[in-house]
Amino acid sequence: MIVTLDLGTTSVRCLAINKSGNCIAVAQEEFKQYFPQAAWVEHDGMEIWEKTVTVLQAVLKKINGTPNGIAITNQRETTIAWQPSTGKPLHHAIVWQCRRTAERISSLSQSDKSLIKKITGLIPDAYFSASKMEWLYNNVATIKQAAQNNDLYFGTIDTWILFKLSKSSVFKTDTSNASRTLLVNLESKDYDPNLLALFNIKREWLPAIENSNALFDYSDASITGSEIPIHAILGDQQSALYAQCGNDNKRIKNTYGTGLFVASSTGNKIVETPTLLSTIGWTLNNETTYALEGSIFVGGSAIQWCRDQLNLINHANESETLAQSIPDNDNVYFVPALAGLGAPHWDSRARGMFIGITRGTTKAHMIRAILESLAYQTKDVCDVISNILTPATQLSVDGGASNNEFLMQFQADILGIPVKKSSITEVTAYGVAGVAGIALNLFSENEFRSFFQIEHHYTPMFDKDKIDVYYSKWKEAVKRSLQWS
Repeated sequence: MIVTLDLGTTSVRCLAINKSGNCIAVAQEEFKQYFPQAAWVEHDGMEIWEKTVTVLQAVLKKINGTPNGIAITNQRETTIAWQPSTGKPLHHAIVWQCRRTAERISSLSQSDKSLIKKITGLIPDAYFSASKMEWLYNNVATIKQAAQNNDLYFGTIDTWILFKLSKSSVFKTDTSNASRTLLVNLESKDYDPNLLALFNIKREWLPAIENSNALFDYSDASITGSEIPIHAILGDQQSALYAQCGNDNKRIKNTYGTGLFVASSTGNKIVETPTLLSTIGWTLNNETTYALEGSIFVGGSAIQWCRDQLNLINHANESETLAQSIPDNDNVYFVPALAGLGAPHWDSRARGMFIGITRGTTKAHMIRAILESLAYQTKDVCDVISNILTPATQLSVDGGASNNEFLMQFQADILGIPVKKSSITEVTAYGVAGVAGIALNLFSENEFRSFFQIEHHYTPMFDKDKIDVYYSKWKEAVKRSLQWS
């Protein structure tokens, strides 16, 4: 049995998955989102740790016996600084969505931006960890003091929770998470000295980089009752890609979470493209699989925005009913640039907009436009991947919004390829559990793949002309959003 900690952007979950692939226990806790300024997003690292302990202990109480291992998957670029001597954060974590360092990234010279893309495979953007670390060092006096005292660690959430959970307080990460810092050379899989210098970050502040299926340490028995091997770590989107597609580059996966994360494996080759991210998928037994990814900043969070800020709906599932209540979008489009636009546009200054609104526009039209925007953004990235690799034969989907049948059917329609959703909804948690289970010889990779059965198959209903009509209007709306900046 593998116990997986799924450390998301709005909640932490813990799942116990047995060797037959069944989830036999689950617990979940939400944590607070902090917005100290417009476009700034923070988390309380201690709250995340306390909620992690709560869900982990809740699951351990529900199961019989001791798990074979603990696996960790996490929101990736979110960055936290802490003192190893006290085990306490020195500031709130800066979340991957936070745009406070957008100006810093924009101020980089073109040669520096080109160097970053060449070395890391990533588009220089405030999304990634390096500029967040630099901001924390430059703006938080206690962090600067900790550095002078040689008592400073920076890490992503996996590293923070591993430090707190492990019996030896180890300071480690895996290649998939390290590759999202904007500091790691894709080929060497180690921190690049030129980039460390560019962002004024010292190597000793950063965790050691391990294989994704490494034995990272054992859990602290005072927390888990006994010492349990912590045997796999993967960034959440790499974990979902491992579960959904493995090394099959004819399949693309999309995770409909807070953001949208479209990805496809490129095997042992680094594939470069100016508008998408080349990233490490995973490293297993010293063999690295790379991936192409399109990171879209606003996905399910647009639905949350409708619910919490606009009060258009009371529950997210109402969006499906409203969208289906009208025959078409009546030429109403929404560009969800609520935190700028990510792939493939990469414009942090873009702003969200509705377009095509008339006196006849209703709440249903606005909700439908928001749902359709998730599908259009996905198509933007899928088209780039298909042009670079090989035309995709299907889109494999997971995440909360993949339960929205209107959205999934429209996604298939606008892509012109089938959309397939498996019977397992917690794909992110399962991916890293698979890596851990295989490492611990609980099951083979083939047995792991057999856990996933197709539950919903959405067949495209639009012909090419209809796709072109809808999609051309979307592209025009995006063009106007970019002009706003």
